[in-house]
Amino acid sequence: MRIRPDVTLGMVVLADVLRVFLPSLITLFGRAGSTPAELMGLYAVSWFAAAFLAVPLARLVPASRIALGAGVLLLAARLALQLTGGGNAQLYVASAGLLAGLVWLVATAMSARDSRPALAGVAAGLAASTVLHAALDGIDLMWRRGPVPWALLAAELVLFAAFLLRPERTPPRSPEEAGSAARAAGDGGASPAQATPEENPAAPRAWLLVGPVLLLWGLYTGNTAYAQATADAPAWTAAIVAGFAVLSLRPAVAPWRWHPLVPGAVLVASAAAFASLHLTIGGIHGVSPQAMVAAQALGQLALVACLAYAATAPGPGASGPVRRGLAVSGGMLLFVVLVFGYYAAYDLYLPNDWVPIAAALLVAALALAGTARRLEPGTARIGGRAPGWRTPVAALAAAGLVAAVPLWRGPVPSWEPAGEGLRVAAYNIRMGYGEPGRLSLEQQADTLRRMRPHVVVLSEADRGWLLNGGHDGVRLIAERLGMRFVWAPAADEVWGDAILTNLPVTSVRNHVLVQGGPTGAQALEVGLRWGDREITLIGTHLQPPPGWRELDQVEQLAGIVREAAKEHPVIVAGDLNIEPPDPAWRVLLEAGLTDPIAPVRPFNTIPSPGGSVEQIDHVLVTPGFTGRDQANVNVHHSDHRPIAVTLVPIK
Repeated sequence: MRIRPDVTLGMVVLADVLRVFLPSLITLFGRAGSTPAELMGLYAVSWFAAAFLAVPLARLVPASRIALGAGVLLLAARLALQLTGGGNAQLYVASAGLLAGLVWLVATAMSARDSRPALAGVAAGLAASTVLHAALDGIDLMWRRGPVPWALLAAELVLFAAFLLRPERTPPRSPEEAGSAARAAGDGGASPAQATPEENPAAPRAWLLVGPVLLLWGLYTGNTAYAQATADAPAWTAAIVAGFAVLSLRPAVAPWRWHPLVPGAVLVASAAAFASLHLTIGGIHGVSPQAMVAAQALGQLALVACLAYAATAPGPGASGPVRRGLAVSGGMLLFVVLVFGYYAAYDLYLPNDWVPIAAALLVAALALAGTARRLEPGTARIGGRAPGWRTPVAALAAAGLVAAVPLWRGPVPSWEPAGEGLRVAAYNIRMGYGEPGRLSLEQQADTLRRMRPHVVVLSEADRGWLLNGGHDGVRLIAERLGMRFVWAPAADEVWGDAILTNLPVTSVRNHVLVQGGPTGAQALEVGLRWGDREITLIGTHLQPPPGWRELDQVEQLAGIVREAAKEHPVIVAGDLNIEPPDPAWRVLLEAGLTDPIAPVRPFNTIPSPGGSVEQIDHVLVTPGFTGRDQANVNVHHSDHRPIAVTLVPIK
């Protein structure tokens, strides 16, 4: 299989930058929802649209030189990102790096002598990025400090630089490949010997696929965090996704050789499962079943197979650099439009299930176009040569590398929860990102450990959103604390709330709350055994309408509390988005809840050096308990402070 290594490594670096740009867009430019979605979309689209400028620029400067210059800028931006401490510098460097990467990709498509090895490099780069991301336990090198991350980053960048500076080489073709190239060039009667290496057999539509392929790969097919978020999935499911990401580079295996309609149909079915297969499992509503891991694996195989068919389908004789450049530019612009179509739908209260299905239909249709019959022997492979044993061995090695992650993970620091009383903590972790826009999952876990809780309620928890970098924040925090977790989706299957504890869990169910804010809301009701007592803990993140004009959501929560309190004492904790003077606060108190933090109010739950006080994160409890050791640590690892209180039974 011929794969251009410079494209492979460039896609790895571009994926690194994209995993910084997208969350920086939300946390820094968007301020976690305070900036209108339309303005965020305009900012993002502007950078992707600017990549079109590489096409007219290639009339003045050879496309190969543009690719070289943009590749160097991409390298420089990635290195600069490692040096930034967050804030606006991170946002703007990531934006510039993204533009450099897009221009590099466009110029690479325009200057490619043969699109097939270049497109194979795109697929291989995404597969390599999947493996590296999972092998780093979901925390990319960008968010790590110390000599080892620097050494690994240096190796990545040096390798990319070395291949970037090396001229593209076109290896000799077999007579069958040369004949295919001659026919694609439009000469009709040319013999295989007359085909030249410069002839490009791929239609420009193959390059248009890069954007939708990137979207589906990031949403789920190459997303190991998404696999780990399926119901009761063990951590090693990430190894399955990583292995199949590599195995997908051998798309010619049966049944893909039958007809491009086969992988196209599989891809669309996989996308439909991703969009709609959300069940009630173990009392939790909206969870993806473990079968979605199989849908991911098959989807990834089908995704690259479709790219292979599009790359080998003959194009018109007039297909040249300009058309390839416009195609890849348009494909990447389509990527960002679909990303916002998926995620901004929450802010705009619109459906988004259509996005992955539409992307899959487009990929399948473009793979099928111009290839209405089974391809000739050898041409169904994205690179043209039989891969032999190397691809399966590489897939097994990748799976083994990811499965071995727990072996190098450091030991969990020993700690004990507070002594007398039940200590409850609540933390809105903002998808794991601190106020400077840096991934802060480890710092969040360390802060919670110092609070010594028996139980932790996490809000705004993310288990695999492409928009946030594709990490499983709940699992990472729970593992660093040495706790088990119960997960409940809210907006979708990988966004919601979690309860972490090592107390015995006696029951689990969650309640879907009426629509309030854009990302939905739920109430996770978990029965716990604390000593000889049965306790019901309800973890939630209320999403109110402005000013709590409507009280439907909080009244529904109050009803859940009343029902649960018939059996056991009830604790409600989380980001309630309610302050004590609000009408919604009275609704909860009238439901029988008391405020164990009241003796120390005002109790600020937002990081600040001083000034205004916001009290929106709470721990409430039914009568029979008093509160002490209240804490609201003023750290900037999120846009909320973690809070904690020890509940002591009244004797």
